Amino acid sequence: MTRPLPSLFPPESGDHLTGPPGASFHVRAESADTDGELGVVDVVLQPGALGAAPHIHREHAEHFHVLEGAITFDTDDGVKVMGADGIVSVPRGAVHGFRNSGDVAARVRLLFTPAGYEDYFRAIDAALTAGEVLDAAALIALRAGFATDPAPEPGPA
Repeated sequence: MTRPLPSLFPPESGDHLTGPPGASFHVRAESADTDGELGVVDVVLQPGALGAAPHIHREHAEHFHVLEGAITFDTDDGVKVMGADGIVSVPRGAVHGFRNSGDVAARVRLLFTPAGYEDYFRAIDAALTAGEVLDAAALIALRAGFATDPAPEPGPA
């Protein structure tokens, strides 16, 4: 009986992708390399850059490990700021968005379980490389292809 082998991902491995203004992506691990179990993308957000407007993933959980700087999270429970080495775990169906509201660049590692959402970042890169304008509506349409919906508008208090 042959046992599976571990997958190794040295720091230089993976694809560096173009992001919207103020953002860049580095796909570190993807579905094909993890038997569909884990996707990992490092994101660098410049000061004031939006990572994603509040949204909901229907088919995967998303976990954030803030590596440098601080990331502001928008959730149904309010606005939360997580500094370097903090971890935020977002289960399927939970509203979340993230941004860099600080004055220094922030780096955050995104982990997707199961894998697959890393291809959303590839879709952004492909659209930008093709010269497309990725406004809020275009990003919503792209996310829809990855079982992700915009967060519902808050109702009256």
